[in-house]
Amino acid sequence: MMKDTFHPPARIRRFPVGPLTRLTRSALGQLREARGCYLLLLRIPTITIRVGGLGPVPFAAGVYGYVGSARGRAVTLGFRLGRHLRRAKRRWWHIDYLTTHRHVRIIGAYVLTRPRWTEIRIARACARQFSVTPQFGNSDHAGRTPGHLFLIRLHGSPRLGRSPGTTRVRRKP
Repeated sequence: MMKDTFHPPARIRRFPVGPLTRLTRSALGQLREARGCYLLLLRIPTITIRVGGLGPVPFAAGVYGYVGSARGRAVTLGFRLGRHLRRAKRRWWHIDYLTTHRHVRIIGAYVLTRPRWTEIRIARACARQFSVTPQFGNSDHAGRTPGHLFLIRLHGSPRLGRSPGTTRVRRKP
């Protein structure tokens, strides 16, 4: 994992999370029994990656957040986040195409263990605040969320930006 600093915008700090979790062996050990959701932060360079059934997906350089969950009987936050850190793995989910790419770096994760904060609820809240990569990571939530990968900050910009192929979902009036 790359040593990196990231100061989240106020829009992320509104979620009921603690500080950014650096995904160390110790942190993963503390999460080995925990279940909940997470916002995985990734630093992505300007690249285009072929992502499973989505085909080629362009990314502008910046910090992205991916919403995921670990709520099953056999899956914990420690296991799921540990899997994201491994580069050598079968590409099963959309996020695997990013986490196995040699130039993509994982910064850390915000962890939410409160039961009322579901993956769908977090993804919908992020879609109202950030640019979304359409359909990325939501094969099992198609129609309920626009996507699970969000552009948090463009590289070199203190402000939020737009990435090619992303859209922002506005709340209906």
